[in-house]
Amino acid sequence: MSKHTITKQHLTTQSALLLCCAAVDQAEQLGINICITIVCSSGRVLANVAMNHSPLLSQAIAHKKALTAVSFGIPTKDWQSKLAERNNTLLALQSEPDFTYLGGGLPIFLDNCLVGAIGISGGSEQQDIDCANAAITNLV
Repeated sequence: MSKHTITKQHLTTQSALLLCCAAVDQAEQLGINICITIVCSSGRVLANVAMNHSPLLSQAIAHKKALTAVSFGIPTKDWQSKLAERNNTLLALQSEPDFTYLGGGLPIFLDNCLVGAIGISGGSEQQDIDCANAAITNLV
């Protein structure tokens, strides 16, 4: 291994599909229709699912949630408190096309290593978070 390169861990496609299935199961229990995006640690989409009758805009929002969560390694909802009194930072981040502070984006850590993220949209903010948590819990 060269001192000029790094090795990065990523989720597998199979893991991404398992996450989607678990999120769909949770959404069905809640009686909601969601969109799910799973990205690897580099932000590349591994899986994208839109349940029947999910809101059209939810697909793009789920993608933003996943990208924001993997970019910073924190849940998207955490940005609400982090930016509560930092209006200039909030305005700057809101101008970024792939950033969102809406809850429902969670980083995925395995063995303390950021391997990807999940973004969910279609329910209430708390329902999206619950679906994402259920999916990750199912994986680990």
